Amino acid sequence: MKFNRLTNPLSIIGIIMIIISILIIFVHSLDNLALQVTYAFLMGSSEGKAIIFFFLMGSLLILSQFIKDSKRLENSKYTSKPGNYYLKLIIILVFCTFILGQIFEIWIRVKLGVPIFTTFVSTSPSLSTSSIIHSHVFKSMLGLLISDSGLHIPSNIHTGLSIAQYIPKYAMIIFAVLPTVYILGLLSLGKRSDLQKIILIFGICTAMIGMVDGGLFSTPALLGFAILIGSYSIKKPFSIKNLIKPSTVIIIILVIRVLIGLAGSNPEYYEVTVLGGHGEIPLQGFNVTNEQIVGNATIITVSSKLDEMTFFNQVFKEYNGKYPAFFVSWNIYSYL
Repeated sequence: MKFNRLTNPLSIIGIIMIIISILIIFVHSLDNLALQVTYAFLMGSSEGKAIIFFFLMGSLLILSQFIKDSKRLENSKYTSKPGNYYLKLIIILVFCTFILGQIFEIWIRVKLGVPIFTTFVSTSPSLSTSSIIHSHVFKSMLGLLISDSGLHIPSNIHTGLSIAQYIPKYAMIIFAVLPTVYILGLLSLGKRSDLQKIILIFGICTAMIGMVDGGLFSTPALLGFAILIGSYSIKKPFSIKNLIKPSTVIIIILVIRVLIGLAGSNPEYYEVTVLGGHGEIPLQGFNVTNEQIVGNATIITVSSKLDEMTFFNQVFKEYNGKYPAFFVSWNIYSYL
């Protein structure tokens, strides 16, 4: 009976996906292919997200076949609820985690006395960034766990370890949230069809990745959250009206994302706030218009002739390894 479950089409797909995740780790020639296949929904700059995605989705597909007919689960008062009951819990837990990540981002800046609408950059032991638009708060906690456990991670896989020292340890709650979402995800599959299970598992996996890497406004978070609330809202018989509420929620989040980018941008100049720097801090190749020391930070004002991405990359290159942490303001208008 158990063997039949392993030969089920969903189990076979799951086994293949786990094998792919293992191959990506050890066969470096697959790195670019993995990035190309998953970039549209993960937006990853390294194969780390792809490895996690294939492993999570593969394992959920396999385990879904072992719990679907479990009499023990059906008779338990903790696991006998309908699938949408557990899906509702996932939605609440995922959204609260997104909001908590935003709170931590704001907390960092308030504590250090810098504007909220800035990108935080830490350079030791390697360059890591985080902002309320693309948060790596919880990712850094995983990086800290990996570092403390002594596991070796390829240098091209970013763990966000550098910013962990600036984040309150309460962020370690992610270690309880992730397995909880995973288990609830299994229970939420219920009596759904195979196609519905694949779609929902895809949503659960992308949402979990978004929780860790990117936060509320990231592509995997928005995509995963959209699938979660969409799956919860769909009723039988299906009606397009079922998708109005979930679509509205995602549109509102996207609008907030755009408004934050616009409201937080300064088209007149860039500000670079360097922590722990005293005296004149060079910024080669830029038109520096002002430099002042405020508390334990040096604030450098630079003419906004370059577009935001070019400016960010050049500042990262200039200060990487020289200063432990700094903040860079935004200018989304420069792309226009």
